[in-house]
Amino acid sequence: MKTRLVVAIAILSAQLISGQKINAKEIADYQTNLMVERLDLNQEQKKKITEHNLKFSKKQAALMNREGSMFGKIGDIKKIKKERNAELEIILNKEQMEVFEDEIEPEIRKHMRKKMME
Repeated sequence: MKTRLVVAIAILSAQLISGQKINAKEIADYQTNLMVERLDLNQEQKKKITEHNLKFSKKQAALMNREGSMFGKIGDIKKIKKERNAELEIILNKEQMEVFEDEIEPEIRKHMRKKMME
């Protein structure tokens, strides 16, 4: 579990340090691995979460790769988060959503914020 997380963070960090743009697939993989490890998803949920995370990571990557300051992107970040969470509420059960909101989302947010600031 920790090894995959460290690898995902290392890949994203290496891209940013080398000046490469953020890769939506790598963001989606990071988020999906985190959710699979912590949410005890069934097969149908895994499939939906994989598709869901790729969809929203494309939006996140496009936003982060866009010219401009982080402060100018805050409104768009909030819109993406609201839309993402609304769809997650359909995929996840109540307990899974609580774990996502309390544990996973803060970790993802911290990770993404760090990447946007670099």
